Amino acid sequence: MAGRHAILGSFVLVAIAATTIPPHGTAATTQRNILDDQIVMALESLRDHMSEGWPELGVPPLDPLTLGHVNIDIHNNGTTVKGALAEVTMNGLSTFNIDLVHSSPLQVKVEIGLGIPILDIAGNYNFTGQSGVFPIFGVGPFWLDALNVTISAMVDLGQTEEGVFGVTVLELDITCPTTDIHFENIMGGGEMADFVNDLLSAMGPDFLQAIEDEYMPWLEEALIHEINQILQGGGGEGKKQKDESVNDYFDLVFANLRQSIIENGQDPLPLPADSDNFTVTLFNRTTEGEVEAGPGKLLGMSSVHRAGDMELHYVGQENEVVWKGEVGLIDLEVDYRFALTLPLLGKDLSFTAKISFMHLSFETDVFLHQSEIVLPYCNITELGPVHFKEKGAGPLDSSLYNALINLLLGELEGLVTTAVEDAVCALLEDAFASSG
Repeated sequence: MAGRHAILGSFVLVAIAATTIPPHGTAATTQRNILDDQIVMALESLRDHMSEGWPELGVPPLDPLTLGHVNIDIHNNGTTVKGALAEVTMNGLSTFNIDLVHSSPLQVKVEIGLGIPILDIAGNYNFTGQSGVFPIFGVGPFWLDALNVTISAMVDLGQTEEGVFGVTVLELDITCPTTDIHFENIMGGGEMADFVNDLLSAMGPDFLQAIEDEYMPWLEEALIHEINQILQGGGGEGKKQKDESVNDYFDLVFANLRQSIIENGQDPLPLPADSDNFTVTLFNRTTEGEVEAGPGKLLGMSSVHRAGDMELHYVGQENEVVWKGEVGLIDLEVDYRFALTLPLLGKDLSFTAKISFMHLSFETDVFLHQSEIVLPYCNITELGPVHFKEKGAGPLDSSLYNALINLLLGELEGLVTTAVEDAVCALLEDAFASSG
């Protein structure tokens, strides 16, 4: 009887899934069903747990993934390599984007497509080989970057061996159009090492395949488990979990951004010059003048960091992803030079503004494969005390200049915050565009 109930339950689920629901804001011809939503939920749960693993299944943490020993026996266009890779670690599996989830409810099949910008693999190697008449040998560390990795999965659903509705067949296929691989100390180093590394670079996909053969069964087991948990009601729908893999991903984004800011000479960051006319009233007398500000500079951009939990949500409408979170900077310093011009008077003043910390909140909708990424929302949400230090007025300044300085301090705070906000938001846009 239990098996009969399970079969009836599967047909009920298929019947529900066959009801198409057009996404909000899309044409009614766009197909979307409950089964798609459940698979997306399973993939997000998979991402949540990749850093922890599944001890009950014997599946270790998958990001970072540690492999003890990988045998190598590669033959490629007349080149052979035999030996082993050891102490292999892989980072980046949990950074996947959900590119495709499409179910065929009547056939009870699901097609899944995932994209990973980069897999970072490193470890030690010990192998020998031959390319034509040239021997190949070496022992030492290696690294391999797999770029633009795609993972495709074909899933058959039905009655499992346990008599419940779930995954009966899951086939994974991983492709990688670009790899970058390097073996240190191969051929003893020197020019021969460069030559052989160039020779072996074409075999990057073969080395990656050898590593995949080791971790693929774990990934398949974890994916089957998460899909079945959701289909059988154990996924906790509606319960939001903190996703440390998203935080880890953004920590990497900001680490790369800090390095890029330094390498590109953006700390200090130049701030633009501007000028304006003004009026000031003192002792019932109104005086007109002109102020020229800048150019200036902003120090501290390389302190950019994650200031709270980041969120990444797959919306499912036209492959839309929402990123949002809070960014922080500390120990900011803004240097600006002002030239004041009044009738019969003139003076150059320098201002330094110290800002202990600044937080910005951002949010963006990202449509996968779009050419540009913009932040429709990116604003300062919290600003530490702003301390100004003025130079150039001197002890003999008139009360008129003192009034002007107080006026300019108020204007300067707005100028500083706007300049910093614009600069940080622009850098975030560039960083997300390059990481997407």
